[in-house]
Amino acid sequence: MANSLGLNIRNFRKNKGFTQEELAGILGVTPQAVSRWESEAGLPDVSMIVPIAQTLGITTDALLGYQQQSQDDRITEMVFKKMAELEDVSDPGGSALKVCEYLAEEVGRNPMNYDIVLKYVQRAAGLSYYIDMEKLLADEPGRAREILTDAIRKGINIIRYCSETKKINKAHYALAWIYIHMKDYDNAREHVNVLPSLEGHCIREDLNLSLVFFEKGFEAMKENAVEFGTRLFDLIANQTEKLTTFYCYFGSLDEAIGVCDWCEAVINAYASRPEYSTDSRRWALRKLNYSKMSAYVRAGENEKAAAVRDNYLKEIREKGIYTGDELKDVEKEFTEGIYIL
Repeated sequence: MANSLGLNIRNFRKNKGFTQEELAGILGVTPQAVSRWESEAGLPDVSMIVPIAQTLGITTDALLGYQQQSQDDRITEMVFKKMAELEDVSDPGGSALKVCEYLAEEVGRNPMNYDIVLKYVQRAAGLSYYIDMEKLLADEPGRAREILTDAIRKGINIIRYCSETKKINKAHYALAWIYIHMKDYDNAREHVNVLPSLEGHCIREDLNLSLVFFEKGFEAMKENAVEFGTRLFDLIANQTEKLTTFYCYFGSLDEAIGVCDWCEAVINAYASRPEYSTDSRRWALRKLNYSKMSAYVRAGENEKAAAVRDNYLKEIREKGIYTGDELKDVEKEFTEGIYIL
C-alpha cells in the first residue's frame, strides 16, 4: 500500500462499502471535505486521523501507509507459496480450480492486496480456458459462471482503484481472456483495445533507447538495450506459445509441426545471445515441445510423440536447464500429463 493518505482513505472507504456522503455523515464533515481528502486537494486535520481510522476499521498506521507494505509482502509470499503447492501438472484443470478457490478465500481476507487480487483474476482467466475448452464444471455451469463473474468484479476493482499501471494492464489482459472464453467478444474487445499497442512502434522502451543514448552515452544505452530486448523476447515467447497451441489444436499435422519448428528457430536465434536466454526461453520451449507432442498424438502418431518427449527430456537433463524439483515437475508433466490438446 502506498504511503498516500488520500489514496488510502479512498481505498479503505471503498473496501468498507461507504460512499463519500456516508463517511462524511459518520465523521460529521461535509462530502466535499472527504472528496478533497481523497483527491489530496486538502488533507484532514490531525485530530481527524483517529476517528477516520476507527470508522474505517483499521489502524492509524495502516491509514497512513506505515508498515503496511512489509506486512502485505509477507502475506503475498505465503499465499503464493501455498498456491504453488496446489499445482498439479498431471491434472491442470483440477489444480486450476483448486488454486482459484484458494485465492478467492485469500482475496476475501486481503481485499486491498492487489498482488493477490490480480493473481486471482489471472488464474481465473487460466481457469476459463478449462471451463470453455475442456468442459470443466460442465455439470455445474452455475458454479463456473459464479467464479468467472466474481473474478471479473475483482479485475474491474483493480482497474478502478489500483494506482499501478502495470497491474491495471495485467487486469485488462486477464479480463479479456475471461470474456473470450465466456464468448462475450464485445466486452473482450473493450479490454483488448485499452492495452498498449506496438502499432506505429511508438512504445516507451523503443524511444527510451535514444533518450538514454543522448543523455548518458553509448555504454549506458547498451545496458538499457538488454532490458528492452528481454521484454521484447518475453513478448515473442508468449506469441510463439499461442501460435503453436492454436496450430496444434486446429491445424493439420504438417502445419502444426512446421509452425513449431519455425517458432523453435525464432526462440533459439533470439536467445543465442546469453543476455536474452531467460526463463522465457525455458518456458517457451517447454510449451512448444508439449504442443508438438500433442499434434502427433492427435494425428495418431504416438511413436513420434514419444520421440519428441524423450528427446526433450534428454536435452534438459543433459544441459541442466532445470533444478532438481523443477525437473521432476517437467518430467511428470510430459510423462503423466494428458497432452492431447
